[in-house]
Amino acid sequence: MRLTKDLDLLRGLAADSTGEGLGVVRLATAIGRDKSQVSRSLRALVETGLVERDPSTGRYQLGLELYALAAATAQRRLMSVAPDVLRHLAGELDETVHLCTLHGIDVLTLRSESPPVRATAWGAWEGETAPAHATSAGRVLLAGLPPAALRDRYRAAELSGTAPRSRVQSVEELMAVLADVRADGTAIVREEHEEGAVGVSAPVHDFRGDRVAAINVSGERRLMEPHLDDVLASVAAAAVRLSRLLGAPTTVDGHMPRRPT
Repeated sequence: MRLTKDLDLLRGLAADSTGEGLGVVRLATAIGRDKSQVSRSLRALVETGLVERDPSTGRYQLGLELYALAAATAQRRLMSVAPDVLRHLAGELDETVHLCTLHGIDVLTLRSESPPVRATAWGAWEGETAPAHATSAGRVLLAGLPPAALRDRYRAAELSGTAPRSRVQSVEELMAVLADVRADGTAIVREEHEEGAVGVSAPVHDFRGDRVAAINVSGERRLMEPHLDDVLASVAAAAVRLSRLLGAPTTVDGHMPRRPT
């Protein structure tokens, strides 16, 4: 019973759309509980770190401990449900597919899945990194960062010469490329990281709508280019499917809603 009541409080705080927190009276009214009971429960939750109280306003909001638990759970959920989605996509495209995430200014491959009988020689890259700015997976993930965070991430980085084949050699050029990626929602990179290769990626969103990973397919350009639109559509659909398994909000037509950056 106590746990149920605490969950009601947490849900009530999560439903606050103002971002400013809720006072005891307002929260009690919202969930239909006695304000003295709500006040006692909130004090207990503050001690656990699941709820925080602003001393200047007396308002309550969800605490960092709860977000840390949610983030850890989301990461485990991602790694548990992704393989089936990746395997299905690998079989559909007859290509090796990858699940990637940002690692500083690099993109890290968390998981690779290949079709039962591979038609190409492109291999698995689990545990390997590549410059995020020069890859399609890196670009769809960087596109989810606010401009200020993006500039801060690359403040001490030297892009020029990091990936000589890339058309992005400065932060200004990266910002311009990412604007196109945001508009498209996906990214295609042709021979900017590896000669003869083309990469196609789409972002994976979590329950908050944040970009937490990217699904990538990379292969020989001469073989993939003729049906690149179909590959892109399949990758995007797989990313939406994985996002929905993570609890991401979707529009009525099943796509990810566009968020301002």
